[in-house]
Amino acid sequence: MTHRSDAFDQACRSPESNLLVIAPPGCGKTELLARRAEFLTTRLEPGQRILALTFSNKAKRNLESRLVKILGAERKRRLIAVRNFHGHAAEILRSHGRTLGLDPDFAMPTRYTQKQAVDTLLEGLGRQTGGQTRECIDDSLRWAKSGPYDDACVLERLNRAGDALALQVETERTRLFYDDLLRHAQRLLGIPQIARLYQAHYGAVLVDEVQDLSIQHLEIALHTCAANRTFVGDPLQGIYSWAGAQPNQVERRLREICAETTGLEVSFRSSPRVLQLLSAVSTRMDGPRLESNTPQAWHEDGMSALGDFPNAVEEARFIRCTAVEITQRQPDATVGILCRNQWRRSEIDKEFDRTGTPCTRWNRASDDSAIVDLIDEAIARSSHDTSLTALKNKVLSLVERTDPDTASDVDQAFTELPDLVDRAGTLTAALAELRERTDSAELIPPGIHLLNAHIGKGQQFDWVFIVGFEDGNTPSFQAENDPEQTAEEHRILLVMISRARHGIVITRARNRTSKRGKTYPSKPSRWTSEIESGGVADLDDLARHIQTLPPQVR
Repeated sequence: MTHRSDAFDQACRSPESNLLVIAPPGCGKTELLARRAEFLTTRLEPGQRILALTFSNKAKRNLESRLVKILGAERKRRLIAVRNFHGHAAEILRSHGRTLGLDPDFAMPTRYTQKQAVDTLLEGLGRQTGGQTRECIDDSLRWAKSGPYDDACVLERLNRAGDALALQVETERTRLFYDDLLRHAQRLLGIPQIARLYQAHYGAVLVDEVQDLSIQHLEIALHTCAANRTFVGDPLQGIYSWAGAQPNQVERRLREICAETTGLEVSFRSSPRVLQLLSAVSTRMDGPRLESNTPQAWHEDGMSALGDFPNAVEEARFIRCTAVEITQRQPDATVGILCRNQWRRSEIDKEFDRTGTPCTRWNRASDDSAIVDLIDEAIARSSHDTSLTALKNKVLSLVERTDPDTASDVDQAFTELPDLVDRAGTLTAALAELRERTDSAELIPPGIHLLNAHIGKGQQFDWVFIVGFEDGNTPSFQAENDPEQTAEEHRILLVMISRARHGIVITRARNRTSKRGKTYPSKPSRWTSEIESGGVADLDDLARHIQTLPPQVR
């Protein structure tokens, strides 16, 4: 990062005890958090540490890496603890759970513990697992546990709500579920004596991705630390309401709490053409107009384009051919092909399968290099003929007792490994394949990547294709008559666009085919006029631009 704006520097060194930083995509959020942490180390009392709270393991590792570069490994280890919210909650329960009658040696729940319990119940009742029924049960349980409620209160809330299946799951629960960690941590931090212990220990707290917080997350952060609290995020990237996030409520609360709010408007990620398109959408949502940090560095200012096709087959063929041409001209380029929904990606998947074009599908926990490292370490500590079940248990034994998120990733990876082993022939060959994929020095290896909108959040690609820019897909048909859902769909579009560094291409099909093989016309997305106001080029200009690309990515 060669230049930082005045707003960036102000945020890093603000003396305010409660600071809110609005950081749009590409504006240096991780760097700001690390620099803010460096500044806050000067405000700690002897024996105090800084707590940084994130949502994902990827964000956690990115921040830890940046902190080590700025502070050094030893100083970072001594002064700063980086935790995911559920990991922080687990740590609180391990230390103080006896106060609530909880065994501090509880079995670590993962994101899949509840799923397994729900599936077992539905199978026992002769009901189909998965789908809408499971989602309804999950939603009910999340709602019932969204505050500092004890077990009896949770059961009473479910009983009043009339959700018999969710009530049965909770009644028959024999161990903690993933979201139980948060409610019990909130209960414990509601005890003044316990809260004061954490507030004495943590002299500052940094909270990442505040748009993904629920009020419960916010309360945990506020009660953990009483001063030098910094909240960083972007309300326009709030796309996880289905997982319990409450971006509007959290933003209102933070603006009440924080004496100072700083907004960043200089992007270190994207080209002027991408930022022009991004700003056209952002300003319609009362967001900022972003500027490029180095506009002169981008070939022809970058590229944004819009195209439509007779059908999804032609659309898929164009996208594959164009993505391949980009990677041929720039072998180190990363190309992300994003779809709002998995079903809309079907023709893309078929096209890549039919042609055998190499690509990476972002559907697997086993693609995480940190998980592969853990599996390798477990193998080194195991006998030659260890079963997958025994190996999984060995891997889990290497995970910190206060890290349920990594345990979740391990759990998911071992549901994927049998298929990988079957294809590769042996466990050794399967792991070698995974290692080859994950050993890249780059965060995202060069090549073409297929993924869905929510998985892409937090990532960046040199080129991004957004597939299926039609009403019913972008925005989803599920948001048709719900203003709040429509607003979230609008934010999802913004998130997808903001993944692009050099170029963005948005496509739609004029006709679609139903699951029964019937062809029917599709309507352009209601946000087409916004995209057109962002100065998008046509496909001829896109083709010419690609033909003039330099051999190496900027």
